[in-house]
Amino acid sequence: MINYVILLLSLMGFSTLCQSNSSAQQQLIDDLRYLSSTALSGRKTNTDGAHSSAQYISTRLQTLGYNTQLQPFSYSHGWSSKATGQNVVATLKPSHLVKTHLVITAHYDHLGMRGNTLYAGANDNASGVSALLFLAQRFAHTNLPFQLSFVATDAEENGLHGAEYFVSQLQIDDSVTVLNINLDMLAVRPPKKILYAFVSHAQRRALYAQLQQVSEHNLKIKVASSSTTMNRMTQGDNIDWRRASDHYAFAKAGIAYIYFGMGHDPHHHKSSDLLSNIDQALYIDAVNYIGAFISQLDISTL
Repeated sequence: MINYVILLLSLMGFSTLCQSNSSAQQQLIDDLRYLSSTALSGRKTNTDGAHSSAQYISTRLQTLGYNTQLQPFSYSHGWSSKATGQNVVATLKPSHLVKTHLVITAHYDHLGMRGNTLYAGANDNASGVSALLFLAQRFAHTNLPFQLSFVATDAEENGLHGAEYFVSQLQIDDSVTVLNINLDMLAVRPPKKILYAFVSHAQRRALYAQLQQVSEHNLKIKVASSSTTMNRMTQGDNIDWRRASDHYAFAKAGIAYIYFGMGHDPHHHKSSDLLSNIDQALYIDAVNYIGAFISQLDISTL
């Protein structure tokens, strides 16, 4: 009888876990659908669509129990003018003093409207922001061995300005090891199920070992620390992957980083970057892998 009760409780717990995972995955797709919808008009920096996006992200994080702040900034635009943007920042501090800090970034801005044409940016980068919210939900009530910050950056498309500003305001103690995980374009529909991790060269050995330790996933993981290697693996355009997204702001400050992405996207910066061109099952697999990786991450080895 005791064994039967234990089995029944175990099955009930497993069922609850499956329902929770299913709900979180549905929320992931719902966030992706909204952030790439016509309601936000492509999320171009300093437009109503971008402001609504920032408010949506902030509200979602607050609903998960985070204290969030909008981080306004300005940057040079053109020869003599200034433009403005705003990051959304949420930080989860552990209950005890730690010497490690993980900063998860994803830019929420895109190209917006060009004439009457909508550039929705489903993959670039509603996919990264939705993944960031998914991870925020996963770790909201988890006691992690590091401080954890979520940063939805603005004005990435204009020159990584949001990430640059966040890093400039980051109080970095020499005794604290910081790692950036940057999520950008996670929902390509590639011919093979490959998730790419582009990492800082100095930390390649330590990060490679940890990336390979995630035991249960449906993807092949490929790791690179040079653009030459990354371009060969992705078989796409000749891209400077170190400078290609917000992780470059951290790289310039000497901070270790991992950029997660699915490689070359034929819809990049085109009006065809839509939810309909996303492999949702593969996207969920990629985000689940990243969550599993963070769960076993040891930043102190970097």
